[in-house]
Amino acid sequence: MSHPHRRPIVLGCLLVFALLAGPAARPAEARVSAVGLLDYSKKNFKVGDWVRYRVEISNSKGYEDLNLQEVRIVGEETYRGERCFWVETWYGPDEKSASFDLALVSYEVFQDVAPDVHYRNYMRLVLLGLDDEGVPEMNDLQRSNPNAAPPDLRPYRGQVDTLGVEAVETPKGKLDGNRVRITRRLSRTHPEADSTVNRITDTVRDTWFNRKVPVTSVLQENEVSTRKIQSYKVGTPSTDATETIDESMNRTAIAVEWGTGAKSTLLEQWREKRGLLRAKGAGGVGLEGEAPPD
Repeated sequence: MSHPHRRPIVLGCLLVFALLAGPAARPAEARVSAVGLLDYSKKNFKVGDWVRYRVEISNSKGYEDLNLQEVRIVGEETYRGERCFWVETWYGPDEKSASFDLALVSYEVFQDVAPDVHYRNYMRLVLLGLDDEGVPEMNDLQRSNPNAAPPDLRPYRGQVDTLGVEAVETPKGKLDGNRVRITRRLSRTHPEADSTVNRITDTVRDTWFNRKVPVTSVLQENEVSTRKIQSYKVGTPSTDATETIDESMNRTAIAVEWGTGAKSTLLEQWREKRGLLRAKGAGGVGLEGEAPPD
């Protein structure tokens, strides 16, 4: 494995769809975390397993992008008494020029009633960046009140429909995938002096699952996301206001390779030097996955 760039890495707020890809304007230094991509319905990995995707993005404003994303299970560790596993992600045109992310996740995530939307509650360490010598610095995501129940995010999952089994062409051959569609509509309301503005995001995501693909079980994922703006004067019903499309974005990701034997230079350096550990509440860090509306 090549070493990730020895430059400051912007953690940013990577609010991206469950599989991959950041917004079109994401800085080159920003990282993508694939913790939300793992198959949490049932453990589908052992240490060393990895899967790589080809990710294509385009939007209604003419933007196009093509990258690779690899997700690796690179180790296990007992942290503060919990058995955990390490997830490394790289994203970019190739491994040498990719951005890297590293996160420690508790195995307790597999006991959650809705791990697909609650997985961030089980992240224990996340990569903050690299110091001047290239040693990883980690954020400790301790909750300020660990005895308080975390918020239930299931209402934001959207409508889930199972559409049957379909064949998917991949670089590793044709494989059957269980097709699942998620349809979701999120709206953020912004009151102004004499009007109200709703910023709406409509998302339709189709995912084909096959557990022959390790770590994620995802063969392919297609998503269409449409951002709309709705504005109406105070005192008038929102149902009468027109929704204007601001931007639409298409994302397609397909598994191109998978295997075993993955290792992590970042994790090796962390274990060797036990780089800087900083405490920060889990709510203060934006990671891969989608946030509920404000």
